Amino acid sequence: MKFEIIVNPAGAGGKTAKFWKQWEPCFSGAEYEVHFSSKEHGIREITQELTSQGRDVNLVIVGGDGSMNEAVNGIADFSHVRLGLLPCGSANDLAADIGMHESMEQQIKTILQGKTVRSIDVGEVVLHNQSCRIDPITKAADPTEIREEKRMRFNVSAGIGWDAEICRTVDISPMKQPLNRIHLGKLIYIAEAIRTVFAMNTFRCDIEAEGKTLSFDRCVFCALMNHRFEGGGFMFGPHAKNDDGILDLCAVNDVTPLKFFAMFPKAYKGRQFETRHAFEKRCAEFHFHTDRPVWVHTDGEVSCMSSDVTIHLLKERLNLLF
Repeated sequence: MKFEIIVNPAGAGGKTAKFWKQWEPCFSGAEYEVHFSSKEHGIREITQELTSQGRDVNLVIVGGDGSMNEAVNGIADFSHVRLGLLPCGSANDLAADIGMHESMEQQIKTILQGKTVRSIDVGEVVLHNQSCRIDPITKAADPTEIREEKRMRFNVSAGIGWDAEICRTVDISPMKQPLNRIHLGKLIYIAEAIRTVFAMNTFRCDIEAEGKTLSFDRCVFCALMNHRFEGGGFMFGPHAKNDDGILDLCAVNDVTPLKFFAMFPKAYKGRQFETRHAFEKRCAEFHFHTDRPVWVHTDGEVSCMSSDVTIHLLKERLNLLF
């Protein structure tokens, strides 16, 4: 049984490669091949190549939620893939929700058994229009608006508005890499969350779900949760289950910065719905119309803005080795 191991050496502020060197001895005796990603040949491209050959593939990702997002977007055939994870990202929300072995050695032993431990849902975002498309290499935004459909998969969550804006500002922040190097990557998310609250740009949002329309005049953000946590531990989906065929909506509307700060700590415990500003709904598919383009993220990855978005679950499920 062979394992295809994908390592992003630039991940975790450049420490992912060092983590892999520590963990590689645990693979002694197993058949494996290591693939190092680069800007020119990323995790998505490597995954696509490995899963396009019509054979069973055991993939192991050394990285965080972003690396797992790249992998799930590269999978060509879900029925032939089993995926393992050695988490070393800044947030690791997927690992936190599923529950990992405290010992990495035990985690690797489980993966090396080569068996499907669980199968989880995979989400998809459909952008019906795009603006401010971001170059994945330079991170520069192209303001050109186009009417071209784009599809992106996600594992943990997808969102529009404030949470996606945070992901965008974190991605271009000069502090991201230095904080990741000292294992304090979560601090940059908290700092940007606080900063963007004071510059909060609300928007009108009409949400179609199960034949009904929900309207918010001063929407802050809408998060669609496949897992309970996003952004390094915010429990926006306290009732979310990653294998129930349902997405959990967390929408926040009509809140001042002061009230937002009062509600903010509650999200760590999933208690934001105790306030009148947070709304929850569970459904397999949602359609969002906004009065202006807003940032959209998938597992914290941001590629553009949109004003017409569908978010749903795929029929395919992801088989995990842990």
